[in-house]
Amino acid sequence: MLGTVASSMEQIRFGPGGGIYRIVATSADTRNTHFAFEATEPPGGGPPLHIHTREEEYFHVLEGEITFSIGKRVRKVKAGGSAFVPRGTPHCFKNTSNHDARVLVLFTPANIEGFFDFGRAAGGRVPSESELLERLVVMAPKYGLEVLGPSPL
Repeated sequence: MLGTVASSMEQIRFGPGGGIYRIVATSADTRNTHFAFEATEPPGGGPPLHIHTREEEYFHVLEGEITFSIGKRVRKVKAGGSAFVPRGTPHCFKNTSNHDARVLVLFTPANIEGFFDFGRAAGGRVPSESELLERLVVMAPKYGLEVLGPSPL
């Protein structure tokens, strides 16, 4: 089944460290089985250390290289590689290279979709880093996320 998501600003979210997230599959598209976005991360981009208590998360690196911290393991994944995070596992990722990286991020089930509204542009303006982090921390409990602290990467 092809998704109905149009590529417009409505489908764009912004993430910590300068990430741009383009939604590619919504809960409505997938009968709530998964939610997915393509993240473009600049050097240094990525979220704080956190846990998802309700979803599994899968990453497929499309371009560049992403460093993942999953549980007690740290590893670099290049284009074509993937990483899986079981629910309840502390994790984060970061673009530790000198070039932009693109990664497909897939959650199952899709209930987390609304959480990413923390990164919506407001009034035609991209939120500042401090606004993004403040919104992220405020919205996290509603979606079963636990923010553990800054990225160790």
